[in-house]
Amino acid sequence: MAKKLKVPKKLMGFKLSKGTRKDLKKLLKMVTEPDTRTIAVSAAGALAAFLAERFAEYELDKRGKDGKQAKAQLAH
Repeated sequence: MAKKLKVPKKLMGFKLSKGTRKDLKKLLKMVTEPDTRTIAVSAAGALAAFLAERFAEYELDKRGKDGKQAKAQLAH
């Protein structure tokens, strides 16, 4: 019997909407080969890390108009 597939509500601190979780679940169900699923999950993890880094850079730019001020806030 196959395990039930569960997509977490939060991924790297960001909440995923119900629709996004359903779409991810459908996508993972379509990928049946274990090797292919491993590659797909690794790619999704890399994409999530990339987007989190870009979001963090955007937030730093938005909060501090001066680059030095934003870096000083990050150090504390």
